[in-house]
Amino acid sequence: MESIIYEWTGERIDSRLSKQFDLSRNFFQHVLKRGGVTVNTKPIKKSYQLVQWDQISIDDFQRYLDNQAMEETPNIDIPIVHETQDYLVINKPKGVLAHPRTIWELSEPSVSGFLYHKYKNLPSIGNFIRAGILHRLDKMTDGLMIIAKTEKALAHFKSLFQQKSEWSSREEKESALIKKYYRAESYIMSEGNTFLQSIENNLPYYIESLVVAKMPHITPKIGITKVLSFAKSADGKQVSLNLEILTWRTHQIRYHLSQAGLPIIGDYLYGKDDGIDMKLTAYKLEFQDIDGKMQSFEISSKPTKESVVGMI
Repeated sequence: MESIIYEWTGERIDSRLSKQFDLSRNFFQHVLKRGGVTVNTKPIKKSYQLVQWDQISIDDFQRYLDNQAMEETPNIDIPIVHETQDYLVINKPKGVLAHPRTIWELSEPSVSGFLYHKYKNLPSIGNFIRAGILHRLDKMTDGLMIIAKTEKALAHFKSLFQQKSEWSSREEKESALIKKYYRAESYIMSEGNTFLQSIENNLPYYIESLVVAKMPHITPKIGITKVLSFAKSADGKQVSLNLEILTWRTHQIRYHLSQAGLPIIGDYLYGKDDGIDMKLTAYKLEFQDIDGKMQSFEISSKPTKESVVGMI
């Protein structure tokens, strides 16, 4: 516990701490929310205005800056589809984060928490929270993810992802050595029927348009989603679509399908909040491994958080 005597008046607590320790205000706002800071022995909000001679007491926030933070993550089990010395392919369940985005999410089940407790030290693409993780899936999207176990694998797969991202033409992206396939189950709106009729004899069909994700600080960018096939339900009210993404935009499939009149079932952001899990699965992965061999992994069933994620 560290204490500071504040000598002036009229500054927000989060601003003062950010300047004092050269860390972001957002970081300290989460520490404050978790009760990690008190003023004159009392917990305060991030908007608290300091007054002269306030005594600020700060919890050991250093644990949020190194892998000590991962000790706070739930120790869960996630199915491993394939494992080598250098990498593994896992089947992430719905309801599990790829990695915490803030310290407030450290208490939620996550892939990074699973990896930390199982392997402890994996190579990092950014920081210790993302150790081993090369790409992410939304919390309510289940399916296949590649995890790097060695620096060699990290460099190899990072290069594959980066190359595909940097290529500008559709033809180049089609030839990439890493491919991600999804299955979505959607409601069919009136405009969705029109869309499906227009593409029925024109498959594969490419949706190539701006993706405007409902997330803060996300810059809209052109995304390319490839519709491989679809099948309507017997009553014609729903449709199952197999898709491939040629770009990695935030909420790309969710946004593109909603704009086509085919909001994904359970998607509260781009469809309707009907209280059920979102029906989107990353069901297939193809990639060149570090030995130059093409690998393909596919899942047919969809794991649920209850069936495959158990606290250890």
